[in-house]
Amino acid sequence: MSSPFGSFDSTTFFVERGLDLASLGAGYLAFLATGLLTVGAFFTARSLLVISPNRGSRDYGTYVSLTLSAVLVAIVLENEFLPAGSATLQYVIAPQLLVLLALHLWICNRQEPWLVALGAAATAATVGIGALLALATDLLGPAYWIALLALGGLLGFLWVKSISTQRAFVNASSIYVGSKETPDAAAAAQKPWLGLPQWVGLIAASIGLGIANSLLRGRGLEEIPAVEVAAQSGLVLAVTALVCAVPAISYWVSRKAWMPELTRFVWLAWIVVGFALTYGNYLTSLSRA
Repeated sequence: MSSPFGSFDSTTFFVERGLDLASLGAGYLAFLATGLLTVGAFFTARSLLVISPNRGSRDYGTYVSLTLSAVLVAIVLENEFLPAGSATLQYVIAPQLLVLLALHLWICNRQEPWLVALGAAATAATVGIGALLALATDLLGPAYWIALLALGGLLGFLWVKSISTQRAFVNASSIYVGSKETPDAAAAAQKPWLGLPQWVGLIAASIGLGIANSLLRGRGLEEIPAVEVAAQSGLVLAVTALVCAVPAISYWVSRKAWMPELTRFVWLAWIVVGFALTYGNYLTSLSRA
């Protein structure tokens, strides 16, 4: 009697997703190299730097977690919805990303100096090994390059907000200046509408995103209609407003005050909405290739 689900070939199932012995071995070596580099970077940071467990370090953990989550979602979407063998992102890197994600989620909850140093060291090691692989091989696609650039930028953000050298810390006239720590201040109340600079930034970013999505559909710059770009930009802004309206209104109903840090929340929501729209078009362009 035959199975109603047909025969299941586990070997083909894994190979189609890039999980063969060669890729698993390469992934293990990359994971091992990243771990060794992380240990070295961690002890170097602990001996030369002073890390402040402040709001900047918490934000760093949040932003890195969002970036890694986006990459993991992209890996699943590419491997499950594109034709077999056409995905540019591989499952073999997922375990390393999951470990890094768990570490930074921990940082979001506990901004201890050693923990922030470990997370930053792991991120720096991942960026270093990833860049080396990208330059030496053709294994990393554009999405990996974007992720590496984002992680590198977040390391710079952490340095500016939360890291001082021990020399600067010792010579500082104030411990708050030297450690980049600031006393907790109450968040200023915000209005439910954004200021002019924020609107200008959102509209400009949305127009750029609309042009990028048209390019992903295979059109040249001279072929992109202005109406389509305007529609794409309006869609991103409208969905962003809907996403932000639910928590903002809920906060008002429960506390009779507008949500603090509403501007940053709007930008985070815009990034998520823009990522979903752009990556959908990116997958469509890959499936046509």
